[in-house]
Amino acid sequence: MAPVATRRGVLTAALLLLGGCAPAPSPAATAPPAAPTPEPVPTAHPPATATATARAPTPTAAAPVSAAPRPATPTVPAIPPRATAGLDPRFGIAEGFRNPAVMAELRAGWDRVVLSWADIQPDGPDDFSWLGRTVPPLELGAELRTGVTVAGLLQFTPLWARERPEDEFRSPPRNLDLPYDHPDNYWGQFVYQTVKFYTGRIDEWIIWNEPEFRPTDPGAGGSYTWLGSDQQFARLMQVGYLAAKRANPGAVVSFPGTSYWVDEQSDPRREQFYERYLRLVASDRDALAHGLYHDAVSLNLYRAPDDIVRVGRVFGDIQARHGAQKPLWLLELNAMPTDDAAAPCAQRHAAAPLKTTMEQQAAYAIQALALAAAAGYQRVGFYKMVDGDACEEPALWGITRDDGRRRPVADTLGLAIRSFSGYQDARFVPLERGSRGWSPWPSDPGSYVPNWQVYQVVLDMPGNRRVTVLWNGDGDPRRVRLARHGTSAHLVDRHGREQPLPAAGDWTVPLPGATAHAADDPPRYFYIGGDPVLVVAEGVDPATPTTPPRLA
Repeated sequence: MAPVATRRGVLTAALLLLGGCAPAPSPAATAPPAAPTPEPVPTAHPPATATATARAPTPTAAAPVSAAPRPATPTVPAIPPRATAGLDPRFGIAEGFRNPAVMAELRAGWDRVVLSWADIQPDGPDDFSWLGRTVPPLELGAELRTGVTVAGLLQFTPLWARERPEDEFRSPPRNLDLPYDHPDNYWGQFVYQTVKFYTGRIDEWIIWNEPEFRPTDPGAGGSYTWLGSDQQFARLMQVGYLAAKRANPGAVVSFPGTSYWVDEQSDPRREQFYERYLRLVASDRDALAHGLYHDAVSLNLYRAPDDIVRVGRVFGDIQARHGAQKPLWLLELNAMPTDDAAAPCAQRHAAAPLKTTMEQQAAYAIQALALAAAAGYQRVGFYKMVDGDACEEPALWGITRDDGRRRPVADTLGLAIRSFSGYQDARFVPLERGSRGWSPWPSDPGSYVPNWQVYQVVLDMPGNRRVTVLWNGDGDPRRVRLARHGTSAHLVDRHGREQPLPAAGDWTVPLPGATAHAADDPPRYFYIGGDPVLVVAEGVDPATPTTPPRLA
């Protein structure tokens, strides 16, 4: 039997880097700030990840109580409702507001901003004076005016609300078991007032980020974000969902982004955090009436584009087992480079166990967005716009450096977003290898590695345009043959350079070899493919069938 592919090298390196994926509370979380001035105060940018233990499920709150919520008292400039500018909210960049010029040039249509509870209410339950200030309102307003759809991430418990102060911002909040709209249910009040304040400007919400991490998990470091039990998190989700819907019935509330690999590679292996949540809410008699307390389920997947397809299928199967039908969001994707000599503390990042070049990252961006479109993700967010202190963060996250200079991935990300935005249908039709060097997924459900030799994603666009994205899964260069279709076509390389394709006969397309291989990967497997190319054809009937490419 062929060996089972485990990809331990990529997995270990990915786990070691998961801890930098979302801002921790600013110093306001532990030391209350001075009285706010009219100047907006931006938040800091740190981690996100966490843990879980066990306790009996918390019963659902029945009818709302009569006590009125505490009023919010923000005094910040009004942010206008967002405009419509033809941007596609399926493709975005986390914290894009930090570089508006690049965000606009790339035509990104979605952003995720962190709204830290610890920053917004540092001083107590009656203090909402920082609401609307922790994300700079002028920058946020400018982004909304361009037509960007913004999602808010709510997390981090302030000192005064912590059930266990020693757990810092990772603690479950006090009074979580009170009815969701009780004035002393602090989490419920925070969510209600925040969602109400931003209604019409931010209508998509995410409850926490990566709560599945435990302090003892590989790579957790100090970046885990939740030290309550699974049951307490289920109650947090329930209260947050009901409070958000009360504030804005049209709000969309997502289950937190989880990393998949943390639970999958734990010892002993844990059931996925999302599936554990679904088991808990199954005992809640009101859960179905409230959509299982979430409208979408999110993932954070790094390094290997193949995981976007495979893990998406895993989560689809989880939903099928529990009668859930929620769209998938991909909140964080990236393949962080280790060879950027121009970055501060470059040698620190060069010592990372898994080496990824900026050129490989640039190829990854096109591959990841294409596969995410074909896999049906409703939101696809690249993490993130700006590094955020390269000497402190565990990886170089940004498509731009802290000084504003762009990495090559910014250009390829823009090419992908501009080329794919508005697609009406997307499908993945690869060419599999004729031989097997390992036991591949999906024929082996226990494998992590597919056997795709040539990757092909086909996107049907408005106006009878078809965009076909191709890349090579082998280390050797390949030439592939495609059946000609449409009235005219041209080839676009990774750098955006175009050349016309012949008007007669099949098209022959050269594909560079892949280079991103981890030491423990199976021989001939590359976790990022070679440089992708786009075939853009005009005058294509959407009913024209798609077949796998052929080797020339």
